Amino acid sequence: MSPTVFAQVHKLGTVGGSFSFATRITPDGTVVVGAALDEFDNLHAFRWTEAGGMQDLDTLGGAASGAYGVSADGAVIVGAAHNAGNLARAFRWTATDGMQDLGTLGTGMESAAYDVSADGKVVVGESETAPGGNWHAFRWTEATGTMEDLGTLPRRVYSWANGVSADGSVVVGGSELASGEWRAFRWTEATGTMQDLGTLGGHEANALAVSNDGKVVVGESETAGGAWHAFRWTEAAGAMQDLGTLGGVYSWANGVSADGKVVVGSTEIADGSRRAFRWTEATGMQSVENWLRSTGVKVPASVQTREAYAVNADGNIVVGELESRVAFLARGGSGLVTVESMQQSLSATASGGAMALASASTVLNGAHSRPLARRVEAGRSTFWISGDIGRDDHGKRDGRIGLAEVGFGRNFGNAQLNVALGHTWAKQNLVVNGSADTDGTYVLAEGLVPVSGSLWAVLTGYLHWGKADLRRGYLNAGLPDYSYAKPDTDTWGLRARLEWDGLWRSGNTAFSPYAELAHSVAKMDGYTETGGGFPARFDSRKERATELRLGVNAAHPLAQNVQLVGLLEGAHRFQKKGARTSGEVIGLFGFDLDGVKNERTWLRAGVGVEGKLAGGTASLLLNATTKGEASNYWLAASWQKTF
Repeated sequence: MSPTVFAQVHKLGTVGGSFSFATRITPDGTVVVGAALDEFDNLHAFRWTEAGGMQDLDTLGGAASGAYGVSADGAVIVGAAHNAGNLARAFRWTATDGMQDLGTLGTGMESAAYDVSADGKVVVGESETAPGGNWHAFRWTEATGTMEDLGTLPRRVYSWANGVSADGSVVVGGSELASGEWRAFRWTEATGTMQDLGTLGGHEANALAVSNDGKVVVGESETAGGAWHAFRWTEAAGAMQDLGTLGGVYSWANGVSADGKVVVGSTEIADGSRRAFRWTEATGMQSVENWLRSTGVKVPASVQTREAYAVNADGNIVVGELESRVAFLARGGSGLVTVESMQQSLSATASGGAMALASASTVLNGAHSRPLARRVEAGRSTFWISGDIGRDDHGKRDGRIGLAEVGFGRNFGNAQLNVALGHTWAKQNLVVNGSADTDGTYVLAEGLVPVSGSLWAVLTGYLHWGKADLRRGYLNAGLPDYSYAKPDTDTWGLRARLEWDGLWRSGNTAFSPYAELAHSVAKMDGYTETGGGFPARFDSRKERATELRLGVNAAHPLAQNVQLVGLLEGAHRFQKKGARTSGEVIGLFGFDLDGVKNERTWLRAGVGVEGKLAGGTASLLLNATTKGEASNYWLAASWQKTF
């Protein structure tokens, strides 16, 4: 996966400033390196991991630095940093030694490192050879602790190293005449000299990437007709192979698979626009779109790639950019997804855990929003049935909620104990026609305790367990695709409430102010999706909500045995964000996305009627809220019998 694509999926953050960009990523996707602005708007090299986040690698005493290469295990990072004299110097960083200045060639003042071997023991780049003098490619090794000047090709004055083989024994790059003409080179430890890789009939060439074993080199070269074409050079053939174009004039190669058999890059097509290409000996050059079609993926004509930047080790995953300048990831046999679509679909799965919390909130603030209404006289019992149904459409949410409950209570004189059994259900519509359906069962226990005069304490606890039915939608090559899962969910919560029953009156209207604090935790088990071109594995998640509510209940008689009831309250959630979403798009990359920002404060109002019905007491209450973390409106109904 290219670092650009990875950075867009992960939203890596900064080291105090407002901007960051990634340059390299380890093969397993666990470590990313690049540069980020600090609080003073200076670029600093960084190392990012899922566990530790952004780590500022600092500088060599100057203002700025940047990381351009990383070892296979992420332990060694190379790049360039300013020293105290504000000169750029190549560096090698490890957690043990920190940032090490690799020096320069000869009496040169500046240098920069661009790549590192898989084990981190060989570093390549370019260095000034004398103050104000020419720059040469270098190879630094841990064994010697010094730079080796790789020289230049004959009659050349400059050189630079772009890449190194996995074991560090082969270096590739370019060498330049004073007039500016380039030639691609391949240097080997065995010979100790640069080899001119030739051209495709023209005058210039540049090597951009090398296979793991160093035997295949790719890049771009001028042809006899003056156009530039992608090339693939092999040690076996000893010459460049012209990879051609797809009907246009030019092409270039940016990346090569580990074994050197798959090459990717960009090419002009007949109408003058560009397409990302994938090349193999068997198929020749294909647009990424046609490659996917050949593996059974339906790709509409409207999907148009522009450039491929990199390819994975086995050549089956290509990353790059669409004509719209949106980053894409393509996998043979699976399809093509944009970073934006993938990030939206991964983030949308947060709805599952959030919906479990929403169901718990409906239990407390719907069926049990007026707990003193369940009171009976000492020595008596009560039975009730209740239900809630409503919509949850605040912000980007688009769904519905509901519950049904039966309960029993007994007043023992010094306290009343209520217990209830209920079932909840909820659904959220997600991006690209995805959905998250949750349902579950809960048990609740509640104590009503008189404290002093009209002051009552209410203590509530509940357990909820259920399952989520998830359909994650995303655009695959421009067409809707879906992956599915059914993880388990469980929720628990506690509430403490003080309510002053009928504390004051205005005419025939009684007002009962209250204050409550509730804490809930909803857990969704980890799961692995099935189906679709890009299924993912998600780690378990825990959503937490601690909420303070201040409000007042009101009751006003309308007729004999009938009263108007209402409430008004303010609510505040203490958590600033929801839980992070982490896991892996299977076979591609890991992800760790920040939680959704909560709307932390909202108002709620309710109005309804309560009266005698069929030998018991019935109530109907319509609730509505301002934008927040509660459902936007719901209807609560109840019938209660005392005996």
